[in-house]
Formats: sequence, C-alpha cells, structure tokens
Amino acid sequence: MKKVLIFPAAFQAVKNYGGYEGCDIWLKSFSRKNIPAADYYVGHSGGVNFILSNYDFLHGGKFIFINPQIEKKNIAVLFRNWIRFFFSEGIKKEKIVPIKNRGHGIKSVWKLLKVDVWKIIQKIPKGDLIIVRGVKDDYFRDKKSAEVIKNYGIKLVEVEAGHDWNDEIARAVRALVYS
Repeated sequence: MKKVLIFPAAFQAVKNYGGYEGCDIWLKSFSRKNIPAADYYVGHSGGVNFILSNYDFLHGGKFIFINPQIEKKNIAVLFRNWIRFFFSEGIKKEKIVPIKNRGHGIKSVWKLLKVDVWKIIQKIPKGDLIIVRGVKDDYFRDKKSAEVIKNYGIKLVEVEAGHDWNDEIARAVRALVYS
C-alpha cells in the first residue's frame, strides 16, 4: 500500500480529505519535525505552498499539487479572489480548523504567500510532479497558469471541479496514486 500524505488548503483539516493520512499544518500543535516519509505528498492550494517551503526537508516521494498558485499575486488581489471563491463555492463550517487555531493559521498563510511557488516547482524533477487543476477554479488558479505548466512539461490533469476538494479531485488523486 502506498503512503499518501495530505497537506490541506488554508484553514482546513486533514479529516476533510476522505480518509487519507496527512499533516494538520494549520494547527498550533503541528511541527514539521512530525512529517513522515511518504510515497506521495499531496498539497491542496495553501498546502502546496507549505510543501514547497519545506521541500528540502521531505523524504523523497512524488508530489501531487491541487490548484497551486503559480503566479504571485498581491494581497489585495488574493483577498478579492478569496471573497469571490467564498461566495461562489463556500466552505462548510465543519471543514474549518477550530477558532483557537485561526490566528496561527493567518500568520502561516501570510508567511506562505511569500513562497515563490514556480521557482521551487522548477527544482522538482518533472517525473515526480503532477498538477491537478479544477477547470472551474478561476478565482485562484487561472488558464494562463495552466498553459505555463503545460509548456514547461509538467503533467497537468484537469478535472470538472472548482477550487475546493470534491469528489472529482478525490477521484483524480486516487487514479494518479493507484494506477
């Protein structure tokens, strides 16, 4: 059985990802020292930035990135996009980490926004990376970024999904890991 570790989107918990093991990176109690070796490191949105910021500490394995932010955007644009996303897709209250962790989460997001995603992605061997894009995710990951990924030669899987984790993304991840 392959070991898969999930790194959830901002303010979300691993329990929302359908039974995968993972790292609850948005909790105060989390320490990167606790990241075990895995066959696949799966990052969703802000979880991608976390993986990339810790790339040198990970123990081999392949990477699946879901809706990563390839192009850097300023905080005002990101905030506007987040508001649009929230009203379009919404986030169920039970998916969000407990309120006592939100201050920590905000600090973590702020720090992770400084990660140069594209620069670090280029360090990963192309055969070790697959990017999954929800084609309806125009709030954070746009068509221009998809073209950059394809032109660079990284495998890009596009699914009928928005930004948030759903059944289509889950099926794509399962197929990529267990095919």
